[in-house]
Amino acid sequence: MFKGLFKKRKKTPSKIETWKKFELFELFNDLDKAKKTLSKLYEGDSEVSENAKKFYQEFLEELNDLKYQNVPDFERICIWFAPNSSWNYFNGIAEIELGNRIYERANNWNKANNYSV
Repeated sequence: MFKGLFKKRKKTPSKIETWKKFELFELFNDLDKAKKTLSKLYEGDSEVSENAKKFYQEFLEELNDLKYQNVPDFERICIWFAPNSSWNYFNGIAEIELGNRIYERANNWNKANNYSV
């Protein structure tokens, strides 16, 4: 009877502990770096294609939405930053490692939270 009262309960990790485990702080830092990289490429350049401008605008909207979600879903980020996808296409060879880091971290988070890509 008393064993049940004094049994150790599993400690639920705090939000900060969870974010550290999945490197979400680093992921958001990398997403901000991607934003800066894209802004240098696309803002004020009249030669940029409409598809590239659309990608940039959608990325900005998604990033803003992600920053205010309690449990972020990085599905679109995974699609955009997967190897040989939008990030590499619109950004060229520059910053491939940044894209790979973003994809890896976002994908790990989505898998752990049962989001599909």
